[in-house]
Amino acid sequence: MATSFQTPRIEHLSVLAHEAARRDNENDYEVTVNILGLPQADHEVDADAVRVTSADIQVLAAWLEEKGGTVAKLDTGFGVTVWTLSTVAGADEGYIGCRVLVTVPVPASGWVPCEVTEAVAA
Repeated sequence: MATSFQTPRIEHLSVLAHEAARRDNENDYEVTVNILGLPQADHEVDADAVRVTSADIQVLAAWLEEKGGTVAKLDTGFGVTVWTLSTVAGADEGYIGCRVLVTVPVPASGWVPCEVTEAVAA
């Protein structure tokens, strides 16, 4: 007779798969940052993506320069504009890693590099 320790249940497999995806994403992110010399920033790793947050628009600009991607701009209406880059990790040519979202709030009167503003317009 099989016990719950011998036969994995569906819920456990889904938790294990979720954790494996999270670990893979964390490795993709760390390798990309270290090999490409991207700036260290606060980040949260999930199974679907790595979410990077910073108060420095240069973090987003560095990721955009190295990895490309799509930039979105959201005016909050409270004197702050939120800029988000959607890109992928991966330091090796041709390797596509996990999804990376780099988000930076900037005061409405704050400076944003032209590469970032042009990426929104593109």
